[in-house]
Amino acid sequence: MDQGYDFPALFEVALAPRGPFANGDNQRASLGPHGELLISLYEAPYRMLQKYKQTFFAANQGDTTWTVGLATTYTGFCLSCRNASPKNLSILKVGFVLNAAPAAIDPVGLAQGWASVDCTHTAALTVYDGQKGLPAAQANGMADAGNTTLSATPVYRQWILGGFTAANLPAPDVAPIDEGGLIELVPGGFLIVAAIGVLHGMAFMEWAEVDP
Repeated sequence: MDQGYDFPALFEVALAPRGPFANGDNQRASLGPHGELLISLYEAPYRMLQKYKQTFFAANQGDTTWTVGLATTYTGFCLSCRNASPKNLSILKVGFVLNAAPAAIDPVGLAQGWASVDCTHTAALTVYDGQKGLPAAQANGMADAGNTTLSATPVYRQWILGGFTAANLPAPDVAPIDEGGLIELVPGGFLIVAAIGVLHGMAFMEWAEVDP
């Protein structure tokens, strides 16, 4: 029976926060005035992944000459997930910069592959933890800048940079690309920054190590 009570406009449900999700967000649930479920985010993206020490990164630390195309003997930037890894690598951000104008128009993309054998990392890059920026021996991801033997021939997955040839043209933006976990390397998988032609540059990747 309606007693004429004026109920509050919002009833908050005492639910424990759930997460982190693939992109690191946490969420809180509430009930609206008509019993509808309201969802709001109250953590910065990737905050929970950082909190639980699941984020790592690697980057070229100097000028690198890129391999042309998708050869399995590769120089540039490669990230791989070893077959014995108990974790998957959820790619959060990638980026690439040119150090010199290429001789021809030279788009740059991400190429991905998988095999039941590991990539051979000849010129390994140090993998760092995402909180302190210190070497992370506990990381399952392996990165390399040169003479990598890829375990399979990769295929282009995304294009991340167009090309130019004139040295006096402005450089393209270097804003990191937010993958948000869309690309996830399972054990045996690898991801490279791939170029159509010869170029000089540097790249980086940041990822979270998550349960399969």
